[in-house]
Amino acid sequence: MSDHPPPLPPPSPPQPEPVAYQAPRNGVGTTALILGIIGVLVGIIPMFFWVAGILGVIGLVLGFVGRGRFERSEATNGTMALWGIITSLAALVLSGVGLLILVGVFADQGEEASVDTESTVSPAAETSSPAPQEDTSPTGAEDVYTVDLEVGDCLGESPTAEETFSVETVPCSEPHSHEVFASVNLPDGDKVFPGYQVIDEQAEEMCIAEFEGFVGLPYDQSALEIRFMTPSEESWLAGDRSVHCAVYDPAGDVSGSLRGAER
Repeated sequence: MSDHPPPLPPPSPPQPEPVAYQAPRNGVGTTALILGIIGVLVGIIPMFFWVAGILGVIGLVLGFVGRGRFERSEATNGTMALWGIITSLAALVLSGVGLLILVGVFADQGEEASVDTESTVSPAAETSSPAPQEDTSPTGAEDVYTVDLEVGDCLGESPTAEETFSVETVPCSEPHSHEVFASVNLPDGDKVFPGYQVIDEQAEEMCIAEFEGFVGLPYDQSALEIRFMTPSEESWLAGDRSVHCAVYDPAGDVSGSLRGAER
């Protein structure tokens, strides 16, 4: 038996270290191409120029990022990223063209509207003086229902009856006793007839308030007097609330209107 120790086993061969495999990062370049293509298609329609512009900007940025990754060997679709840049630039160009087209269209429409507006006004209308007010007073004597009286109507005779349903109107250029200077409406209030005294008080107050605007002088400073025609009990119950205020000269009949008489 030998006293020598047994020989050591030979060393094991070195094991290869595992190498991690990294997939190419192609998503950015692919997205750039997709956005560029969509931007070009949308940019063909001028009214969507803003969509094409947004897609073009995003696609252009992603295209440069994808191209950079290709140059760093992090991606394998360098050509796709390059086409993403190209199509995104095309989308931006179409966006600018669409914007110019729309601006031109709206400018043309504005000019046409301006021309149409100007053409509707004739030179004669621009230079002519305002037409004088027409005399709306009757051209001859006629009977008119009191409810149909209008401001400027002149009465041939003073309404003397307690309930007057119609009066005779004449041209204000002829001698007349009264001239209607206001038509007002009493407050609706209760549907029950309030009585002639209440109605007369309200009518007098409202007619005095309208007097100065027609005659040109406050009632308490004027030599003229007023008379008013109010609804009868029957017409009140039927819904009539109209009051016709008339001005007259206590000295006698007048020829011509008292509008602006200031006396």
